[in-house]
Amino acid sequence: MNKIFCSSLLLFVVSLPSTTGWPKGAPTSVCQSMLPGHGKEPQPMADNPYQIQVPGFILEKNEKINISLTSDSETPFKGFILKAVDVPGSNIIGSFNLLETGDNTTAKYLPCTHPQSSISHTDNDLKLSQTVEWSPPANFTGPVVMVATFVKDGYTYWVNATSDPIIVG
Repeated sequence: MNKIFCSSLLLFVVSLPSTTGWPKGAPTSVCQSMLPGHGKEPQPMADNPYQIQVPGFILEKNEKINISLTSDSETPFKGFILKAVDVPGSNIIGSFNLLETGDNTTAKYLPCTHPQSSISHTDNDLKLSQTVEWSPPANFTGPVVMVATFVKDGYTYWVNATSDPIIVG
């Protein structure tokens, strides 16, 4: 009886889908796809409990803006990837600045196209928000959107959530 139980348990465990998620933040290999590598399809965007909040829609060329990833339903997230892209293209532009330092840091730079071009989480602790600063390139004018992936847990995540457009000019 023990042999049958152990064999059944082993078969069950081996048949579970695997995840290759990144508990200490995403690697640069996911910069374009924004897929966290969790072995399951993303959730429908209509069910996304998270938001990318921008405080304004017009930004001067040399101005900086705080961007917040938040939960609108008190549903914490464990991981995230955030980048800024030009519209209508999808080129990663601008630079992020972390507002937290030292042991309190829950975000790190993800050098997708240049240093500080994107950010990701540093651990898989539960988060209700994450705020960072973003600035456009000095010579850029035009619309920009923030694009994020939010990870609730190993198999529940949303890819390519977008903010309202920000007009840089």
